Amino acid sequence: MTALTLEQVDAVRSRIARAHALAAMRFREGFDGIAIADRTQAHLEIQAAALIESAEHIRVRGAIRYDVDGTTVAPFVERGEPLFPFIDIDRTPLSIFEYWLVISEILASPAWNVTKLIASPGEYDDGLRRMESPQIVRAIPPPLLPSVEMRDDGTALLDVTLYTRAGEERIERRSLLLDRGNEFVFHARALLAEGRGGVRV
Repeated sequence: MTALTLEQVDAVRSRIARAHALAAMRFREGFDGIAIADRTQAHLEIQAAALIESAEHIRVRGAIRYDVDGTTVAPFVERGEPLFPFIDIDRTPLSIFEYWLVISEILASPAWNVTKLIASPGEYDDGLRRMESPQIVRAIPPPLLPSVEMRDDGTALLDVTLYTRAGEERIERRSLLLDRGNEFVFHARALLAEGRGGVRV
């Protein structure tokens, strides 16, 4: 496993923050010309474009569009086809991590909206402080920085530490497998702490 540095993590976070600011500016500029019923879809598409534009290691063959139906959000490049094969990623540990953060934003799942990456002891402590009645499961947490294992078969294993309130409140070290088709698949998790909070997603 190759551990990323905090400086690398913060650089990716900064690019994503710039993408959000760019998307907000573009949405405001076009707001009056967007029909009320289409504003959610338009915002998601503007944000996806800004995320890809701001990323250093990710390219998309085409434009990411969205089907929005109530609470269901489905990104695509070609309607009816999976999104992931249209994305090209540099195969390096930093690229895999950046892709995970960017694609998590693009997929726009309700669970992601209440999830936060933890990469430093201070962020871990902040997560514990946010918890309602925290219970520490592991007294000594594992390394918090993201780490990536590049595999000979073209897949990669990403380990990240997350604070989430999706369903139940917890801090966990999660392992995600990136398959050859550029889709992340849940692999395993180790619970570090849990609380009594959580939100329905």
